[in-house]
Amino acid sequence: MTNKKVILNLALPLSIITFILFTKWWIADVVDGTDGVMYGFPLIYKSPAFYTSMAEQYFIMELLIDFLFYFAFLSTILFLINIYISEIKIKRNLLRFIYVIAVLLLGVEILFATVFETSFSIKRDFDIKIKQTGFKFYFSNEERNEFNKLHQ
Repeated sequence: MTNKKVILNLALPLSIITFILFTKWWIADVVDGTDGVMYGFPLIYKSPAFYTSMAEQYFIMELLIDFLFYFAFLSTILFLINIYISEIKIKRNLLRFIYVIAVLLLGVEILFATVFETSFSIKRDFDIKIKQTGFKFYFSNEERNEFNKLHQ
């Protein structure tokens, strides 16, 4: 494989992994609605559904833009490392392992997105007012604690 192919083959699973594991949370008031914790960076692509508990809404356009942002950012970083620091060489077994991790994380995320009464929209169709933001690692619950503090 040429080095550009290696970089792109590495950028795709790394983008999936970072997209799922690291994101931004937004505590926001929905205009003419309730408040909630929403997720996405740089745009909000996931929010709680307003029609039932434990359901979520996904906004496809924002999700695609966010993923393309992650992919472009990681591709740029890898290309710059390849040019200025060291040529990127990766063994097939390590690349396969990274792909397995990416597929497993994506599978878990798809499972959570389809188990509950999830709705999918092309674009977010409501306005919001941001109260607070922060960054989230997949297993942390910091945003829930902040949300609860706002409602005490």
